[in-house]
Amino acid sequence: MAHYLIRRLNAGGESAAAELVAKLGSKAEVARELCYRLYTLCERKKRAAEALAYNGLVQSWPEIVRLVRESGAPRPASTDDLFDHA
Repeated sequence: MAHYLIRRLNAGGESAAAELVAKLGSKAEVARELCYRLYTLCERKKRAAEALAYNGLVQSWPEIVRLVRESGAPRPASTDDLFDHA
């Protein structure tokens, strides 16, 4: 999922990635978390090219989620959302 999202982001921008996020639903958040962790690992191992791809998705995530929300599709659940209802 993570690599498909990165490919969509690179090929079609945030709106194309948002379309895929809408289809993935709550699973998309798992891909975002994985990208963040892989970015951290790549940084430690001095793999800048790979780190850029992962970081690109993480940095674009707020805009992607905003586009999903505007489209009317359900927003991907975040681990932060679990505690908002207390």
